[in-house]
Amino acid sequence: MFRCPSCKEVIRTGKPVCQYCNFSIDGPTAHAEALKFQAGIDACASANHIKSLNYAAPVLLLIDILIPFLGSTDNPFMSPRMPLYANILPLGALVAVVQWGAKYGALQTDDPDFPEAKRAVKKALILWLVLTVAHIAVLAKLS
Repeated sequence: MFRCPSCKEVIRTGKPVCQYCNFSIDGPTAHAEALKFQAGIDACASANHIKSLNYAAPVLLLIDILIPFLGSTDNPFMSPRMPLYANILPLGALVAVVQWGAKYGALQTDDPDFPEAKRAVKKALILWLVLTVAHIAVLAKLS
């Protein structure tokens, strides 16, 4: 499937003529448009995954707020290694955002959801950069 270069309606590959506007489509053009169409779908799906990681941000923030109040330095929760997922989460989210930008940041697609996906990834970048800095500050204070 891909969007017709003329009317932008979604049509099936293998059709020599657009069923909506009768625009003639050759094989190589159809193949290139289908790849671009699929890249837009993949970019939006990946952005939605990154957006779902944002729901973990309040958990990380809560952990960072509570760690200093959990007891003495003998408490395993006070260790910068504990809880492990709290140390990995911000870096993993940042890696996902950077990889999305490298793969889809310059993508030119007619997908109507792509601009919103791009905005969601930019918001996630800001969120996770701020939380990573805050998390590092908490870990530095504990050391």
